[in-house]
Amino acid sequence: MSTLLAFPASWIPKAHTLIAYTAFSTALFLGWASGLWKELCINSVARWPVEWFPSVSATVGDHAPSRAPFQIIIALCATPRFLLLLVQWLVHRYPPLRPSKSAERYQPSDSEGRTTAIRDVGIRTRAAVNRVGAGVEELLAPVDDAIKAEVGSTTLVDIELFVGIARTFCCGGWVYITSRDHHDLHDLFMILYLLLTLPWMYLSTRHSVNPMTRRKRMIPFVGFLAMVPPLIYLFYRHSVARVPGAYTYYSMFEWSLVVWDVAFDAVAVSELGHLQISIIDTSSPAEGASASTKWVTPKYYLAQPRIRSGHKDIEIDWTSQVTSTPVPHWRHVAAWLSDVYFAVCFWTIFTALGFQLFYWSVWKLALAGSELALLANLSGFLLSNRSAYRYVTSRSGLITNRIVAVIFGMAFYVFPWPEARLVGVSLGTWTAWLALFGNWARLKGSEEMIAEGQNLGLGLVITLLLKYACSSTNPFWVVAHPASGGWNKTGLLLAALSLFEYAYRPVSLHPAPPLVHSAAAAKGDYDSIVSVSKWQQRLITIGLGALIHLVQTFVTDAGTIISWTWTGYPIKGPTLHPFAGFTIAAAAVGVCLQSPRLHLPMTVLGTVGAILLYNFPDWIGFMGGLLLVTYFTSIFPAYIRAASACRPSPTFGYALVTNIILDVVSVITAAYAFVPMGWIFRERTDLVLGFCMIATVAGWQASRSITLPSGPSLPTRSRQRITTTKRFTTIASVVLSIISLGYSYNKMPTKTPVPYYPDHKILTGGIWTVHFGVDKEGRDSQRRMMDLIRDMQVDVLGLLETDLHRFVYGNRDLTRAISEELGYYVDLGPGPNKHTWGAALLSKFPILNSTHHLLPSPHGELAPAIHATLDVHGTKVNVMVSHNGQEEDLLDRTLQTTEIARLLRETQDTPTVFLGYLVTRPGDLRPWPYQILIEDGRMWDVEISDRWRWCEYIAFRGLWRIGYARIHESDISDTELQASYWFCAGFDVGKFMLPKPGYPVHYETNEEMYWHIGESDIPEPWHMPAMFRDKGTRGHRYVVWDGPLYYNPPERSGLQRYGQGWSTER
Repeated sequence: MSTLLAFPASWIPKAHTLIAYTAFSTALFLGWASGLWKELCINSVARWPVEWFPSVSATVGDHAPSRAPFQIIIALCATPRFLLLLVQWLVHRYPPLRPSKSAERYQPSDSEGRTTAIRDVGIRTRAAVNRVGAGVEELLAPVDDAIKAEVGSTTLVDIELFVGIARTFCCGGWVYITSRDHHDLHDLFMILYLLLTLPWMYLSTRHSVNPMTRRKRMIPFVGFLAMVPPLIYLFYRHSVARVPGAYTYYSMFEWSLVVWDVAFDAVAVSELGHLQISIIDTSSPAEGASASTKWVTPKYYLAQPRIRSGHKDIEIDWTSQVTSTPVPHWRHVAAWLSDVYFAVCFWTIFTALGFQLFYWSVWKLALAGSELALLANLSGFLLSNRSAYRYVTSRSGLITNRIVAVIFGMAFYVFPWPEARLVGVSLGTWTAWLALFGNWARLKGSEEMIAEGQNLGLGLVITLLLKYACSSTNPFWVVAHPASGGWNKTGLLLAALSLFEYAYRPVSLHPAPPLVHSAAAAKGDYDSIVSVSKWQQRLITIGLGALIHLVQTFVTDAGTIISWTWTGYPIKGPTLHPFAGFTIAAAAVGVCLQSPRLHLPMTVLGTVGAILLYNFPDWIGFMGGLLLVTYFTSIFPAYIRAASACRPSPTFGYALVTNIILDVVSVITAAYAFVPMGWIFRERTDLVLGFCMIATVAGWQASRSITLPSGPSLPTRSRQRITTTKRFTTIASVVLSIISLGYSYNKMPTKTPVPYYPDHKILTGGIWTVHFGVDKEGRDSQRRMMDLIRDMQVDVLGLLETDLHRFVYGNRDLTRAISEELGYYVDLGPGPNKHTWGAALLSKFPILNSTHHLLPSPHGELAPAIHATLDVHGTKVNVMVSHNGQEEDLLDRTLQTTEIARLLRETQDTPTVFLGYLVTRPGDLRPWPYQILIEDGRMWDVEISDRWRWCEYIAFRGLWRIGYARIHESDISDTELQASYWFCAGFDVGKFMLPKPGYPVHYETNEEMYWHIGESDIPEPWHMPAMFRDKGTRGHRYVVWDGPLYYNPPERSGLQRYGQGWSTER
């Protein structure tokens, strides 16, 4: 073997640094030299000269003169980049036997000082090199051991390599997919790159092979971190506050990240001095060797790591290092509060994942790829790796996972980009599960798992109460922010206190594994601790996944089981206030019921409750729901105790796989029209609920025959913690129940809703498809909707796509804030067990009667409808709210509209307003819905000349129409609010002579019906708000026309002189 080419490995980071800086500086220079500087500074808020410095994205991607040279030069950087990843991985995996300067003394050199070690040995294998320096290694063994202790396991070094590779590909993503090519993908890759840079810098610094390199790396690492907060703040001012000039300062911090990033990788030169890259000709003998010598060279060779991934000695659980110093009582209370609050954080993060990932599905109305974020629940499989298992169950691992979960799962609310929040909440979910699994795997079926389960259950009860108090939105979610009613800063402050307590908690207050032989624990021999058969483990695994899905479905919002049983007016069952309080109290009671003797009766009651909830509406169904909620929270601690006795990786991993499958299938029961082969699970909630209950009961039955550690097999402090937690849990459950019941009764409405013009017989009707209450920034939009509805002074409103009691919508009630703060009667429409997208009716007038309908849908999505009768100023007025199917299913829309027309025609003598979603053009003939609705339903179109409509329609009869407008939705949803003003016949209002009771409302011609008049020709109560004219407010403005359209009823109506001295008395 002979060396053909050799060069120092330190050349690699030097080449990488030179090419990278050259690429970015060339792009910036050419952007200026080509005369494009002003164009590069333009953004969505301002342009030159307000913005005077371009961003990195604009510089390297917006224009060819700077983009092309940059992409060519940065491509040249790929080779040193991947070589740098390789050599850094090798030097961290195989740290030098001694400091590199010392090593130089032991390397042979020629007359010019060049090393000849590689040439002399011939690079047979790395083992050969080790033998040459065996004597030196023995002398410097203490130094070598210190380096090994500092660097850690090969697993983390391998993770470092993986992060580096992923980061490199993400860099290629935002470099070669420019913001003009695909803005969302460009931003996604850039966000991922920035996020991956943090663990890359941390791991690289941690694994540095000498203190000098570590100190040098800390400088750009800290510099990079210091740039992130102002970067986020300035981007917020640009994208949300839309402050002109903010993007320039953001851009300068963005360029500084580039400088620090490249500088960090340049530091690698200081730890590669002992490595040399060589190309070897294996066909020729090494210099000095005989020609007959044959060298055996493997095709692939990787030396055994010097860093051992495990220890040969017996591992003892870290909680065994208990001091004899007594712990004060307040410290027990603080530890319990800390654990309960982390449970609140866990449920917050876990339930936010589905809500955030559904953002893209909402806007695309199809599978969008973001559903893959559900895989963030599968961190349990990581425990199959022994090194990962030791780290996750270690004290530092538990603390780190909690911190990472809170930072990524809750603090990422500050990012205005949905992509960043999805990445954050995914990482938060991954580490939040690991924080739980770390203790569960250690406890191995110990009775102390009951205490862990009770803490988790109390956290769930608190999140129920939080959501109930905050209009069905968890105020700590990353999708919430202060403008939408979020309490994010409060949640993070409490989380910081909880994490501080956990980090400094005495060892004696941590849960401890049962007293088993330490050698068995070190080998992970779980069968020697608890005997669990394969079938028992499989049943418990599937049952745990099913139980998590059921908890996620029914116990993450206090209004879910009420929405399942709601049937409309007159009220025949429970209402949200005060009976949501009973749901929370039922969950709190279940957390306390942990006696094994109660498991069988609770299982029977839970099964009965599931049957009642699914099959019966109103009170019977609600009582079944209460039994079901109590059962879930009572069985959960015992379930995770049994699961912790099984092998952790397959049990926790496949349990969450089961949960993911059930989550997806439960959504397909309603979204079958948008998913391939979705018809298989169309409307089959019965199968999902039935399977979950059977799996849960089967898993519980399998766990009954397992002998789990308890009593004398537990450390004394574990028994004390069980007793203490039980006492605290009982007290907390009672307090939470009292608070929930008291608050729910306090929320009962005491004031009757009042229409916006109570002294005038005017009704304002509106229709709005609200897109599941998610705006274009991926935030909860309840309060923004409320502001628009209030300002438009809508009396009767139809909201569509409002059934949010599923995990992908966050189990929310979209009508809460609107109805409670503005004062409306509410009909929630068909519940989630009816498999529709939902329809809701809000009315300032009393709802005398309402009926829910599922319109004919042989092929496509189920179409809900609400047919209600309102008491409008003493006159009965019917209102129909409906959501018909999509354009692809013509037969469905024809049958659905035919049924709506039949219902409307049956009450043709009653004044009626139709507020619905049709998917048709104005004037379309049969079989399109328009003609069917107008002719067969005996209705009039609100404005026949509005040719720009496609889905939202308002029709009427028996009422004099006096105004019509369409309002731009801003970025709240993808459809505008349509509103129309109505005048009720037979009432006296203002100063006009009102038509006497019995006067028919009839338009003789279209010209008479659609005759427009100016706003100055009508009385003030007929006016629509002027704030939405011109540019409007908050992004809302009148569209199609410059303002509202107004209509003068015909002369025979007696309304033309309304407000000119005529009496308006009734």
